Amino acid sequence: MKDLIPLAIASAFWPILLAVVLISLRASHPGRLMASFLVGGLLTTMVVGLIVIYVLKDASLTTHSDSWFGPGVEIAAGIAALVLAYVLRARRHRAAPVAAPTDAGPSRMERMLDRGAPLAFVAGIVFNIVPGVVPLVALKDIAELDYSFGATVALLLGFYLIMFAFIEIPLLGYAVAPEQTARLTARFNAWLDRTGPRVGIAVLALIGVYMIARGLLRIV
Repeated sequence: MKDLIPLAIASAFWPILLAVVLISLRASHPGRLMASFLVGGLLTTMVVGLIVIYVLKDASLTTHSDSWFGPGVEIAAGIAALVLAYVLRARRHRAAPVAAPTDAGPSRMERMLDRGAPLAFVAGIVFNIVPGVVPLVALKDIAELDYSFGATVALLLGFYLIMFAFIEIPLLGYAVAPEQTARLTARFNAWLDRTGPRVGIAVLALIGVYMIARGLLRIV
């Protein structure tokens, strides 16, 4: 269970979530967009997460100490994270010499978020139906714990609350101190715009190395 917190923190830096924060903070009503995306995302991740956990339990893939499934998932997740980091880095380097495109249309995520809270809610569902590679490892870990349903729900909710922290913290700030939060989020948005891609790539690379090492150690 102690490994779930680092996995949740790593999941918070997943490129899609960073992109949602970046796009939402640029909107005229960022609080509404982030709240709608968060509700859709939490509902989806909880439902999908519980389904995955109990499918793994019913299939007995996580109940045998000599099962290959756990290490295999971790190694596969590590490889996927490294591949994604490489792809994002290569794409970033290809785009670097080119001036910021003014004629490029908005992405599907930008279009959905720009249309207001209802579409942001839908975006929260669409972009969280398939668990990322790190949450998938976390779901496997929770299944291995074989807790009761109530404890499983609480643990899963805690994991996803940490994962969505970059959305929840600004929302809390807008509720308590909207003007100060607007100033701070503007600075954070500028920082994220400059360093977000690099941070995401670095985190993905670290996740990949960690996952592969963890899987290999479990095999040994």
